[in-house]
Amino acid sequence: MVFKAFIPLILVLLPFLARAEGEDTTAIPEKPRARAISNVVFQFDNRNERYFGTKARMNGLKLGLESYKRVRFGFGFYANNNFYRIPNPAIEDSIIRTGKLNYSTFFTEIVFYRSFRWEVSVIGAAGGGRLRVNNFSNDASISRFIRQDVYEKVKIRDVAVNGQFKIYPWLGLGAGVGYRNVVNLPDENLRVAYRVPYIDFKLKLFLGYAVKSIFKPSKIEEEKAYYAYRKKKRHEAFKALFKNE
Repeated sequence: MVFKAFIPLILVLLPFLARAEGEDTTAIPEKPRARAISNVVFQFDNRNERYFGTKARMNGLKLGLESYKRVRFGFGFYANNNFYRIPNPAIEDSIIRTGKLNYSTFFTEIVFYRSFRWEVSVIGAAGGGRLRVNNFSNDASISRFIRQDVYEKVKIRDVAVNGQFKIYPWLGLGAGVGYRNVVNLPDENLRVAYRVPYIDFKLKLFLGYAVKSIFKPSKIEEEKAYYAYRKKKRHEAFKALFKNE
């Protein structure tokens, strides 16, 4: 008898309950599907460095793949754009040296924060290359070339923290700080000179997004909607921590 008394009320509220339920489910954007190969990366990776106070430029290029939108891996190729003077801070001698380092690495990058436009990641790389050092005599009014020393199979280790902003879904700008360690140079002065912290600047082209923007622009819009929804929910959860109960 009690249940029969509530039947008219249930019939009145049923359309509103159904509408509310429909709004809750349709308001949640579908999470973009992450694939084993989610993107192809083409990246200019240029760095500003110092060798005992000498400002230098290291030009770089990275080619790789992105997996599940979280891990990137591939190869990097780097070269000084000129021969840079390598002074010896310990002594003043009659020899002037200039060096040019070329090397390649295998890199792995892990993304630990990601939104649609912003990203922060850590990266590690290992590889090897060649250092050419020109020696000049400085005992006369005009410097005189003496010889070139070539150091082959120079081992490189590199770690960095990077940030990225997407101007367009397929084009981004990045910057970061890192440290390169040169392991096996026999000359201590050169070894210390090329063990340097650096600041890097990147121009990134995301080929996967470039293809999507032409053939599947709706997928990009769906991804934007998902990240916007996730950002909103995170803000709401953060504000709830400071509400008085």
